[in-house]
Amino acid sequence: MSIHSNHRLLSFAILLATGTFSACTTMAPATQYCENSNLLVDSSFDGGNFFSCSVGDENDVSIVIRPEDEPPINQSPWYSFRISPKTATDVRIVISFTDGFARYWPKVSFDGEDWSPLAATSARVSEDGRTLSISLRIEQAPVWISAQELVLPSFYERWFRALATHPEVVTQNLGRSVQGRPIQIAKTESRAESIILLGRQHPPEISGALAMKIFVDTLISDTPLAIDFRSRFSIIVIPLINPDGVVLGHWRHNANGVDLNRDWGPFTQPETQNVARLLSAMERMNLKLRLMLDFHSTKSSLFYTQIPDESDSSVDFATVWLSRSRKRLPDFEFEHDPRPTSDQANAKNFFFNRYGIPAITYELGDEVNRKDIAAATPVFAEEVMRLLLER
Repeated sequence: MSIHSNHRLLSFAILLATGTFSACTTMAPATQYCENSNLLVDSSFDGGNFFSCSVGDENDVSIVIRPEDEPPINQSPWYSFRISPKTATDVRIVISFTDGFARYWPKVSFDGEDWSPLAATSARVSEDGRTLSISLRIEQAPVWISAQELVLPSFYERWFRALATHPEVVTQNLGRSVQGRPIQIAKTESRAESIILLGRQHPPEISGALAMKIFVDTLISDTPLAIDFRSRFSIIVIPLINPDGVVLGHWRHNANGVDLNRDWGPFTQPETQNVARLLSAMERMNLKLRLMLDFHSTKSSLFYTQIPDESDSSVDFATVWLSRSRKRLPDFEFEHDPRPTSDQANAKNFFFNRYGIPAITYELGDEVNRKDIAAATPVFAEEVMRLLLER
């Protein structure tokens, strides 16, 4: 079978998957708000979420953050809210975390698009980490305050429109989420060998999402290395696996309350089932996977990999890749954390157990400077390409 035939068949398989959940309807997040005569506080926008809020006569705002799980499955205490002033005013906000702590330093935006960390003089975390206090002067325009920048489905739609202009990239809907939101896939021309990149299984993990875009853009660039790489490898990108969780402002889950990174193998959820059908189509066409990267965020930058003894190759891919990257990035802090494969149904274990390939969880620190991510990520991508071309 020719490469072009494989490309057409795989595209057909993707189209078949697209219609599976087309009958689902999109559900909007619940509206939550509190107000007084001076200001309104709400979370009624995509990504917005808090458990409750109240505002007093002196513009003292109290917000409670509570996890979806009791006890929480993961300490990712997401919050995102908007303050709309009715008059210019000083505001004092106390965010209290139930079964959680102030993991994220607040980000602020005056248009919901451009974000920056809140100044150190404007926020304070209590000694026990259970409360975050913020003081702000708010003029006439609304202010968004969020655990991390809002990177919403609209971000991916803009990115995919740009990807679709690339002569070697095809973009399609892979399928639908629980609530009917599209899950998009981008892929370069089909080759006998492929790599797959996954993103946003966990909604709050923004630094990993930002790194993933830069990583992919490096792979599809017009450098001689990237062109050579694409002549041998197909690149498969699924950057927003959990759109419902992102829109609803979840800490961890999809709309069914399931951690998608514990559903690889069971495939009980439509989001992971979409990917499973794609993998089955690739297997039927004898298209070989050579690498899986799953982009996440955590407290500090690290890479979860297999231990060297588990690899059936004479080259420990992860160790060589990260060692080469470290030599080029002496000031970028990250750890290599090899762990034995376990029975946990995460993507790293599934792809290694099924395909015997390097399967790596690519974690970026929550508060890594975004300029440092932009500078370091192309190096990691370039060293991946060089090493795979050598194998």
